[in-house]
Amino acid sequence: MTTITAASGIAGEVILSPIMPVERPGDVNHRSCEAMITIVDAAGRAVATVRSGADGRFEIALAPGTYRLRPESGAAGPYAPQQTVVVTGGRLTPVRIVYDSGIR
Repeated sequence: MTTITAASGIAGEVILSPIMPVERPGDVNHRSCEAMITIVDAAGRAVATVRSGADGRFEIALAPGTYRLRPESGAAGPYAPQQTVVVTGGRLTPVRIVYDSGIR
């Protein structure tokens, strides 16, 4: 992953969960996930696309404002819902995107 020094933007993490059908206390039931995320502005225009690294992390510089993150999914999944993020000046806004593996 490339680190960006930005006046404002998003610093995110993408995970896939669950990775085992049975959850047990103390067991980690998720893993980092490489994914493509489209960033849409308040007017509905796609303004950027970013891919998380193998470690699930990504950073992108964005002007302050409200954005919708649209995680891309294949036809068969996994699926992650869109989310709205407010970027403020002078900082990276933390985001966590969770893809549902469908394992139950």
